[in-house]
Amino acid sequence: MKASYNWIRALLPDLTASARDLADRFTRAGLEVEALTEYGAGTEALSVAEVRKLEPHPTRPKLRLVTIDRGGAEQRVVCGAPNVPDPGGLVAFAPLGAHLPAVDMTLTPRDIGGVVSEGMLCSERELGLGAAAAAKGEDPGILILPKGIAAPGTPLRKALPAVHDFVLDI
Repeated sequence: MKASYNWIRALLPDLTASARDLADRFTRAGLEVEALTEYGAGTEALSVAEVRKLEPHPTRPKLRLVTIDRGGAEQRVVCGAPNVPDPGGLVAFAPLGAHLPAVDMTLTPRDIGGVVSEGMLCSERELGLGAAAAAKGEDPGILILPKGIAAPGTPLRKALPAVHDFVLDI
């Protein structure tokens, strides 16, 4: 049986044990936990960002410059995803220095056609989420968040708790 740590915590709001401690407690109680799998590792640095402006890239026709607000700080990101929302839309943003284990990438400043990207708008695959994480090949685009889910700058894990979880295989 597989059980989500977030789901167990929702059922037991006073639970303070970590996922690893809970797995150990289950095993000591006679319910062997065969595996503990983390989903959304590396998402602690990510935040909700609001798209403010879309512009064509000056030298790369398939790319766009996206100005985002990540809670009082505007930044410009080079993005090639086909589904960037219009201004006002919310997206998952990874700042420079963030590490995305699902794709084994640490974000550093990159010059892309003469423009330095100040971070990255993330897809489900890059976040290591769901079926998209296992898919190879063409990425369907960035993760677009529902309007009103959270204010720009809110940590992604707080706005969308399903982004980070542990699954206990009991």
